Amino acid sequence: MKLAPVPQRPAGKSVTHLQGGPGGSPDLTQNPLPHRGGLAAAGALGGTLGACSGGTGAGSTNSKLTMIWWGSDDRHAAYKKALTYFQQKNPKIKIQETYSGYDGYFDKFNTNIAGGSAPDLLQMDTALVAQYARKGVLAPIDEYVGKTLDLTGFSKTLLAAGTVDGKLYGVPSGIGVNQLTVNRTGLEKLGLKLPDREWTWADLKKIAQDVYKKSGGKTYGVDDGGGSTLQCFEIFAREKGQQFFSDDGKKLGFTSDTLQEWWEYWAEMRKTHASPPPAVTSAAHNDLTKNAVVIGKALFTFDSGVYGAGGSITNAQLDFLPTPQGDFSGAREGNFVNGGVLLSATKAGKKVADAVKIMSFFAQDATAIKDMQLLRGIPPTAKARDLIASGLTETDKLNMANADYISQRVSKASNALPAPVPPPQGADQIWDLLFQSNLAVAFGKKTIKAQLGEFFDQAAGILGG
Repeated sequence: MKLAPVPQRPAGKSVTHLQGGPGGSPDLTQNPLPHRGGLAAAGALGGTLGACSGGTGAGSTNSKLTMIWWGSDDRHAAYKKALTYFQQKNPKIKIQETYSGYDGYFDKFNTNIAGGSAPDLLQMDTALVAQYARKGVLAPIDEYVGKTLDLTGFSKTLLAAGTVDGKLYGVPSGIGVNQLTVNRTGLEKLGLKLPDREWTWADLKKIAQDVYKKSGGKTYGVDDGGGSTLQCFEIFAREKGQQFFSDDGKKLGFTSDTLQEWWEYWAEMRKTHASPPPAVTSAAHNDLTKNAVVIGKALFTFDSGVYGAGGSITNAQLDFLPTPQGDFSGAREGNFVNGGVLLSATKAGKKVADAVKIMSFFAQDATAIKDMQLLRGIPPTAKARDLIASGLTETDKLNMANADYISQRVSKASNALPAPVPPPQGADQIWDLLFQSNLAVAFGKKTIKAQLGEFFDQAAGILGG
């Protein structure tokens, strides 16, 4: 059986609060989308998963329920604390824990599946849930909903992140949204105010240009989003009623005119110094420590992963804004809500019923919710968010407030598209192609029109192959 490729999230991906990036960094330092990462090629065999606290995750032959996850040390500690409490309340369910960073996580999972040692319960990437579900690896859990699986407070939009072909295969951990991180301290030092949440692309251009002027040319406004797929171009395309991929995943869902307009916008941003030159953008690819905001070269970034990344923003007050809205007639709501990471059960594990009890525990139990805080994302229900609100830092509160704002706006929008379809195979190549194409234009190696033709030709070959 050929299993799903392994996601390796590119820098610039900003589905926030998902903690689903390389190395499993802290909850708001490298994020998720969501929701979707780049899907780097990997076979069913390969990679390693550093096992901790309880062995290697043997499957159904083990008397214990085996659970695996990726994340930071903080996330590991929170999971372990919550699971200890769960076992005290459910002494008949013994849990063997295996955890690691993100690198190699799905390689090892594929190896275990192929070798007949599937874990019973795992933290699943929303980028891959559809592929694993359709391969028959994951167990549908609909029959437990309303019985041993309490999903009270979960919106239908959120549950869609774990739903494949009408069946539920995973319980979302939190709200994932696309947003910008802002160095508000730096902005205020220049005498500029944080834009209103109902801002537009024109508003972003103006304040980014103002940053450059007010700083005397020392600081650019916003990092270059021309090649940043998920968190900004996808939103821009959705505002025009276009998805990034077609529903069947066999072609692109946006037009050449839309991409041309996008690249022309960012060409103007670079020309007016609202965005940094291409050398800065290129250096930051897949390296958060070189992000324009982290190194003090810009004040706005589409990458929420910079939260906690150090650098010039270590002592700055950060704030958050939705991705700008379309400023043209008939613009649709482009933002959407995703489900963070998921908890899923495997068919081969043979302990679906017990796995579901643990899913329900993390979804509803007050102790578990308080233990996890924001370590699996912005909690998915109002009840959970209320439970942790008082213990958050100011930056965390601002982050959660913006996620709430976007979530409510999306739920009220009558013209929003459905949430994006799961990315098809080859998506990683398409996303990287967009990034590299934007760089080719920025460095002056290609005109926009020439690069458009090349982009669509190569994309068709990737998706058609």
